[in-house]
Amino acid sequence: MLQSPTSAAGAAAQTVGLMLADSRLPSGGHVSSSGLEPALMAGMGRDQVEEYMLVRARTAALTDAGAAAVIRHGLLEAGQNESGQSSAELLTRTERAWAARTPSRAARQIASELGRGLLRLATSLWPDAAILRQLGTAPSRPVVMGAVAAHAQLEAEELVRLVVYDDAAAAAAALLKLDPGDPAEAMILVLQTCASVEDRVAGVAALTEPSDIPSSAAVQMEDWIEHHAHTTRRLFRA
Repeated sequence: MLQSPTSAAGAAAQTVGLMLADSRLPSGGHVSSSGLEPALMAGMGRDQVEEYMLVRARTAALTDAGAAAVIRHGLLEAGQNESGQSSAELLTRTERAWAARTPSRAARQIASELGRGLLRLATSLWPDAAILRQLGTAPSRPVVMGAVAAHAQLEAEELVRLVVYDDAAAAAAALLKLDPGDPAEAMILVLQTCASVEDRVAGVAALTEPSDIPSSAAVQMEDWIEHHAHTTRRLFRA
């Protein structure tokens, strides 16, 4: 009889990275359009989607990637033999720094919901991972991504690329639902978006302090997300 798996211990870091980038990952990511639905509902044209994704990559996505990189570095540095005090301080400081760079309450809330979903999945995959048990009950998705990367020994630059890709892919998938077109064109947008921030990957991956997390907020996007939170006719949470 086939035995049910009890954990994902031993999975290669590259395999974990592929899993996290998979849109079919059962962590709740399907509820997010990376802010694209709010933008389109606010009147942004279909012809502006490419520019939207490029701007978002250099703002919100790099902020998330920076937070994830800081968490990964800090948790790896703390190690398993520490009391947990320094890790707890790092988590708190990073969450606060990320929140300060994410002005929209609605955006922070959806990130927390997505974080809980990813953490729930991660603790099922790695029930004995001490790193994951330090995250509390409502961590943001970037923080969970960083913790998973630390546990799986994912390289920092790979993590940054993963966060940017995840954000762009969510927008592209949402576009095909909101304004259907050629799926190949949507994938071209994803690759262009990721390529547009390749010059920033190494720098963001090297971040170790919460205060150094990128802080180029896209205020108009945040405002759209805030307004979107109050509408009842929508396909996505944000």
